[in-house]
Amino acid sequence: MRKAFLILLIFCIGCRKAPEPLPGKAVLQLPRNNEVCANGIIVSTSRSKILFKWEASQNTDSYVLNIKNLENGQISTYSTDKTQLEIELDRNLAYSWFITSKNTQINKEISTDLWKFYNPAPAQTSFSPFPAQLIAPRYGEVIPVSTTTVTLTWAATDPDGDIDTYDVYLGNTNVPVLFKAGLKTAVLSDLLLDRNKTYYWKISTRDLKGNRSNSDVYVFKLD
Repeated sequence: MRKAFLILLIFCIGCRKAPEPLPGKAVLQLPRNNEVCANGIIVSTSRSKILFKWEASQNTDSYVLNIKNLENGQISTYSTDKTQLEIELDRNLAYSWFITSKNTQINKEISTDLWKFYNPAPAQTSFSPFPAQLIAPRYGEVIPVSTTTVTLTWAATDPDGDIDTYDVYLGNTNVPVLFKAGLKTAVLSDLLLDRNKTYYWKISTRDLKGNRSNSDVYVFKLD
């Protein structure tokens, strides 16, 4: 009897359906990260067609191309079963993009990292820095009482490689005020802030030619 039970148990285990494979993460190719996209097809003085290209990912039925205008924050999405798309965009602007791989059979998806590029205007030789990426505190983070000080950290890149300084905006309203100007490093350490308050912050990045860009506004709270 025991032997028969073991045989039945092994049979049942062997008949279990294998888990559906999850979609893989695509590999971004074009436009390249943190570079000026000089290979666009010119449509007019204000528009050009940009080729977005990526490597296929495993177990993927379709892809979603996500493009964000870093000037106004507008996000556009495009669904496809191919690994490249040509999209018409405004010139003289910075953009970010990423790919979401989807497996519709199991309703699962995975996204790539975020890449940034600049779509230049005619005869443009100087470019604004890309908006800084805010790293810490994370958006919506609640900082516990046990943490006595707060350190702001961020990262920024520039197509020309000539970032000069950062201005930190910080305050208790969703339009933060200038808190610290002219920083040379992407960190502001050991801030003593009031407890039980919500703070908003952003970074303005300036290059040696005077070009500027502003990050998104992040929010965090101190317990």
